[in-house]
Amino acid sequence: MEPVSVTAVIGIYEEHQTEKTIDWVDIDVELCDKLRWKKETEQGRLLLVDLPRFTTIGHHDVLYDDGHYQIVARMQPVAVWVMEPKTFEEMGTLCYHIGNLHQPCLVEGHTVLAPPEESLRALAHALKVSCRQEERILPRGFATRSRSGHRHAL
Repeated sequence: MEPVSVTAVIGIYEEHQTEKTIDWVDIDVELCDKLRWKKETEQGRLLLVDLPRFTTIGHHDVLYDDGHYQIVARMQPVAVWVMEPKTFEEMGTLCYHIGNLHQPCLVEGHTVLAPPEESLRALAHALKVSCRQEERILPRGFATRSRSGHRHAL
């Protein structure tokens, strides 16, 4: 098989499209922000990606479509803390302290997602906020890379 070159995200995969052959390429949160990379698809086809600046790839993005065959991105789930504050005030306090620890967080409704750092579990426990670890597919552009190595200059 010849390599497939990708220079743009074409659209979003629609599951009801049964007439096309779907080939998946598994990507992680680190890879979705990179502009140039190569990876083999599930069916063994080499994918050469060269995207414009500020382009990110998300779950179920169509990267190639020739009318009969599509290559679709499949984000891999990552471990996150799932915290569920009971009140809006608890959520504000929790997010404030997560920010002070220089950690990313994502608010989805009444749930806060954050990297699986022990300091964040301890914070949730101290604030009496329920906290459990789960595997989640993160939305486009959100990564749970720990910022625990961050330091301020004196």
